[in-house]
Amino acid sequence: MNYSSLSRKYAHPGVWGNENTATQCVNVSEQTMHQQLWATLSTMRKRDDQWVTVIGKPPRTLIAQLIAAGIRPDRIRKVSTSNSETALWATEQALLIDNSQLVIAWLTPYSGRDKQRIQLAAKASKALNFIFAPDYQPAAVH
Repeated sequence: MNYSSLSRKYAHPGVWGNENTATQCVNVSEQTMHQQLWATLSTMRKRDDQWVTVIGKPPRTLIAQLIAAGIRPDRIRKVSTSNSETALWATEQALLIDNSQLVIAWLTPYSGRDKQRIQLAAKASKALNFIFAPDYQPAAVH
């Protein structure tokens, strides 16, 4: 028996197995997400007709790092929100409008319904996106 064929991981052939990980919310550590973000920025073709949209409360140095990565300052759109509902709505709209090349959002914990809403918007969007949000696990009701 060929050991290499046993050690490979195959994508599930069903409905949920072949999504593009760059266009959905993926539960990985925040450090890994930051590494993926900077790898994407370094290889991404910068477009002058589309925005890089930053939603929520990003790290203080993010805008400077985006500019250092080659994004023009006038193409960076920062959306500050007052609460989590507004941040979710702004993220969904940024994904659905398709005028952003890249959407980066920092969200507070949100429910499963809202997570599905963001995932559907991300799947329908042409924009690359990175959603930084802690996992929300509702308490079981007995």
